[in-house]
Amino acid sequence: MVKYRNAEKEEYCEFTDLINYVFRVDFEKVLPKTFNTDYDFQKITKVAEDENGKLIAGVCVLPQQVTVGEYSLDTNFLGGVAVHPRHRGENHMKALINMWLEEMKAGCDMSVLTGLRQRYEYFGYTPGGVQWEYTVNMHNIRHALKDIGCEGIEIKPMAEAEGAFAFAAQLNNNKEVHIYREADEADKIMVCYRQHPFAVIENGKLAGYLITSLNREEISEIVLCDSSDIGKVLKAYFECFKTEKVTVFLPEYETELHRELISFADEYKNGPCANFNIFNFANVIKAYLELKNKSCRLSRGRFSAVMDSQPVTITVDDNGITVENKADEDSVVLDKLKAQELLLTHAGRYMDIDVPGDWFPLPLFWYRVDQY
Repeated sequence: MVKYRNAEKEEYCEFTDLINYVFRVDFEKVLPKTFNTDYDFQKITKVAEDENGKLIAGVCVLPQQVTVGEYSLDTNFLGGVAVHPRHRGENHMKALINMWLEEMKAGCDMSVLTGLRQRYEYFGYTPGGVQWEYTVNMHNIRHALKDIGCEGIEIKPMAEAEGAFAFAAQLNNNKEVHIYREADEADKIMVCYRQHPFAVIENGKLAGYLITSLNREEISEIVLCDSSDIGKVLKAYFECFKTEKVTVFLPEYETELHRELISFADEYKNGPCANFNIFNFANVIKAYLELKNKSCRLSRGRFSAVMDSQPVTITVDDNGITVENKADEDSVVLDKLKAQELLLTHAGRYMDIDVPGDWFPLPLFWYRVDQY
């Protein structure tokens, strides 16, 4: 008989062997922030054990506290979903995810994951949030930035720049929206998913950082002490790596970087960032709607609904944003997936719901190296 339970610390190697076999990768290299013997593996992992005592499946979560302005949201990033090929179709993934969901509902504001939409819709997840992509090519560099000088800018591997990891962690932690990064763990965090962190140095002084893909054609994260420097930093980037184009990924709320990039990038678009499962609708709406109002002045209005059995009333007026745990008697009633579709995607404009069109989607975003 299969047992579903929390993992034990001494099972770290067995579980790591299982997930490496399932995904055909070395997770100690791909995800060193959690796949290392110093991490509390047993606290984030649930496993399925067969009648012979062997691990045949596992699901992990990464507890995270997301700072959004003055708010803190408790989240769990679900990942490490692994089922041995011989035991697929036996509902082990379903059992383990549901165990985690029961725990998360009791104390989390939301859960996040990446993966196939329909697979995880069964568990209450909806693809959404907002991720912008800017494509910059050599034509833009040669013409739009022809009068921008990049002398004194150096792009240097972070491991080769003294104090760069701690500096980068502090820049991240000072952002209005962030997941806290310990300075002494930054070297593990910022290389996850085979990303490559670089220090930006201006005239010998640390001035920011960026995180790139192996082929240097993607910048998954860029943080500068002065956001207006992004033009000359990208010009130095092209000179350093001799690339023909690069795609820069940004959250919606990084308004200063958007202002610069949109003035010269060849292409830009936005789409969903990840899959989200909201447990406390009022908390998530309050935090991210206030964030959105700072970068995109929202229309005044009032909206009342029951979302997944939770009453919520939103008011945007000259005094700011109010989110209350109550609903009008005649308010619209939405199940979880419809509520998340309204809040997290552009589908609201096509739904028969009277709500200001610029309120949603909420600008949820997760940097690549912060994902599980």
